[in-house]
Amino acid sequence: MPVIGNPFLTAAGDTSVFAITRRGPMKVVKTSYDRRDERRDRRYPLPALDVLIGGTGYSTVNWSLGGCLIGSFSGEAVPGGTITGTLRAAGSDTILRFTGMVVRVGTPPDGLLAIQFTDLGEDGIEILDRYIARRMFGRRKGSSS
Repeated sequence: MPVIGNPFLTAAGDTSVFAITRRGPMKVVKTSYDRRDERRDRRYPLPALDVLIGGTGYSTVNWSLGGCLIGSFSGEAVPGGTITGTLRAAGSDTILRFTGMVVRVGTPPDGLLAIQFTDLGEDGIEILDRYIARRMFGRRKGSSS
């Protein structure tokens, strides 16, 4: 299928990032701009998110629109299992409830928990997207979340 345009073509010539085809709607293949990274979503170390799971607070090592990596995890989790909790960016009043699938726990190294989000609620992606925008462009005057 011929590509009409690719506004996100990288200097390395990676055309798999974004493509619009003549037939059908726009389709996103992946959003990470690193050709060596096979993840679907780009990872962000900042702002660190405060995560509450089972009454215990943790901080993220990194996170994306698709999941997060939590450090110093001391709870019980099994790969493939379901996990629920809340998260928020430091300094934000907006609390986001999430459900996710445990991707891995305890390796590598001990204490890490990788979660793939399966439910972020109605506004979850929009809230996380605002955290990214705030980090990149700063807080806008009059913004409350």
